[in-house]
Amino acid sequence: MNSRSIENSPLTMLQKEFGRTCAVKRFDHALHDWSAEDSALSDVGSHDDLVTVLATRDYERHDEILHSLLVRAAATGSSGVVATEIVVNAMLAAVPGIAGRVVRAVRAAGGTVGCRRGVTGGGASAVEDSRDVQASVIGHLWEQTRCYPLRRRHHVAANLVRETQRAAQRDFGVDHGQAAADVVSIDDEAYRPLVDVPAEPDASEELLGLLAWAVEEERLDEHSATILTTRYFDGPVGRDGVATDRQVGALIGLSQPTITRHRRRALEQLAEAATEFPSRDLPWAG
Repeated sequence: MNSRSIENSPLTMLQKEFGRTCAVKRFDHALHDWSAEDSALSDVGSHDDLVTVLATRDYERHDEILHSLLVRAAATGSSGVVATEIVVNAMLAAVPGIAGRVVRAVRAAGGTVGCRRGVTGGGASAVEDSRDVQASVIGHLWEQTRCYPLRRRHHVAANLVRETQRAAQRDFGVDHGQAAADVVSIDDEAYRPLVDVPAEPDASEELLGLLAWAVEEERLDEHSATILTTRYFDGPVGRDGVATDRQVGALIGLSQPTITRHRRRALEQLAEAATEFPSRDLPWAG
């Protein structure tokens, strides 16, 4: 994407909007009033205070603050809208990561369950416009903020990220139950300062990226990709933390010896492809 596209992306435009003096003053006024009446917000009487607290690693405190704001975001009227804006603004750092996972999930699902569909046809093509994905993610982040299940008081940021990702995936024709579609880790998202730049992908995400790339480059056939995504992402969990060959075979309809033989061949193909993968330093499991 060129610099002009980045400048005009939904994320950049929203960041600029929330950074305007009038928006910051709106946030300051609301937080000042709420901090005086809500002990959960006692130390966040301004937008700067909120940014400071959310930049720490006091994750229990993050949960308290976000939950209190989400209670207000559920209300009708202007105060609910302002509370929603504040939460969405705090979560914008997670948008690039969510959008990237959505694109990779769509590609992986397209490689393992059938042809991709164009953006206007309920799916994402091989040349997905990241602005469309960003717009979907931001829209669902707003919706999840307004409709957050308030009984969930822990891992609040992670819950928002996960449900936003799943909703955005559905926009592009991928259900989170499909192989390799749902790769976000609750712990990975929860234990991270909200205002930090998202960390590098974890091992599961790296493996998913490698699988999607190998299928696209025809370095891995679809049958092999199905076996590996079922083993690592979509099957029941065996004693070693992944689906066993017997479990994969039961899901796919092949015998355990056949799955074992095909899995070994698939891993050989994947290992060979990994030497040319753009992100070669992978911590993925064998």
